[in-house]
Amino acid sequence: MLKEIQVNKTDKKVYCMDEDYHVFAELPIGTEFYAGYNDNGEEYSNAEDGIYPLNRVDIDYPDNVTPSYGWGYINIDERGRALHGGGANLGHIGAVQPYQSELMPTLGCFRMYNADVFWLCHQAVLSRNNGIEVIIHVVS
Repeated sequence: MLKEIQVNKTDKKVYCMDEDYHVFAELPIGTEFYAGYNDNGEEYSNAEDGIYPLNRVDIDYPDNVTPSYGWGYINIDERGRALHGGGANLGHIGAVQPYQSELMPTLGCFRMYNADVFWLCHQAVLSRNNGIEVIIHVVS
């Protein structure tokens, strides 16, 4: 069962760890983000290093998906930075494919391939439903 989602910004990977903190899956991520500021005047950036509780997991099935967020969304922090799929710049068809042609920049989130984030969302929900408190650990 999934216990920790380690988001490694340097390796550009998500490491999925079990209850003994053994890595059982490695998934690529995109860490690039656009320069600029959000509506609150905060500069776009990835989530800061730290440990975050898993709170919001949204699973979108391929027939009901938005190009921006793809097949799944795992919230990381209060600013709404997350792990998600998609890539609106690829157009609707490209953004909802299982494996997009590239991991497009975001506004501070970590982009994943749709099939990978879909699998990760299911793992997180399964663990949570079995009483495991899943954490997200962001590291540089």
